[in-house]
Amino acid sequence: MSKLSQVGNVAQVLLEVRGNIAHINFDHVAARNAMTAHMYQSLKTICESIAKDPRVRVTILRGVGGKSFVSRSDIAQFASFHDGQDGIRYEQGIDVYLAPLATLPIPTIAVIDGMAVGGLAIASCCDFRISTPGAKFGLPIAKTLGNCLSVGKIAWLADHLNINIVKRMLLLTEMISAEE
Repeated sequence: MSKLSQVGNVAQVLLEVRGNIAHINFDHVAARNAMTAHMYQSLKTICESIAKDPRVRVTILRGVGGKSFVSRSDIAQFASFHDGQDGIRYEQGIDVYLAPLATLPIPTIAVIDGMAVGGLAIASCCDFRISTPGAKFGLPIAKTLGNCLSVGKIAWLADHLNINIVKRMLLLTEMISAEE
């Protein structure tokens, strides 16, 4: 069993390898598993490690607490932004952090309990997405923060979900149910 986490803080990404299965858990329950920059870096490092481990045959990603897979990026970290370029750099960085997950050479499964809002990008990097009946998916970033996703992330979501659903989530800020 191996674990990687942020020491001294509740916001962490945990890795546990049991047999041939890697379990990645997002643990920031107080913020509905909102991702900090450190959590994104941990996810990148974990995925790079899994890619080099021949024992691992599948990876399962899940949010801790049962209410949210990953709700969003933790917006508290945006307080240090000075202008729009900081937001652009942040979004481009997220693309870099998610690339090792998207290119893992083994099957990946996102198990979604509750909300996958900011976590929708993470879930869409996975080969399979399994959700509980009450799960909700969305991209309310334009409404809540007044900014947008990177062009690459929008293209990725459109390719892996459905362009019409992505438009509804991004332009209309609609939350889409798991049933839909």
